[in-house]
Amino acid sequence: MGLNMLSRVLALLLISSTALADDGKFAVLEEAQPAPFDGVLFDKAAVADIMTEKTTWQSQCDIEVEYQLDVAGTEFELERKNFNIRYEALDEEYKLIVEQKDAEIVKLQETIKKQSPPNKWWWFGVGGASGAIVTVIIAKQLTN
Repeated sequence: MGLNMLSRVLALLLISSTALADDGKFAVLEEAQPAPFDGVLFDKAAVADIMTEKTTWQSQCDIEVEYQLDVAGTEFELERKNFNIRYEALDEEYKLIVEQKDAEIVKLQETIKKQSPPNKWWWFGVGGASGAIVTVIIAKQLTN
């Protein structure tokens, strides 16, 4: 809504500045005096109103443009702050997840260390010897 309204105000400003750029002609005439050009005859009060309306319209347009720019700027700033808040929240969530995963890795490593047998070299030796004995037995069976 803010951008659409801003476009309208800027279009109004452009139209009003081009429409009001030509001040036109006017002449102060006495009663029964012929006009020096074709046109519409206004009395002094009407001419004064018309001349002051240009200034009034320009001021109103300037005020509206300034207001709409302030609204757009405020909306933009609010949106930017919301994005920053969202970014910071996601960043904190990411850091929390990484910390949890690091703690989980440490805990799993400790669990693995606790579950591995304390005499692993002895088990390694027994496994190697058993493998060698089975290999010899199979080899003798195949050669017979």
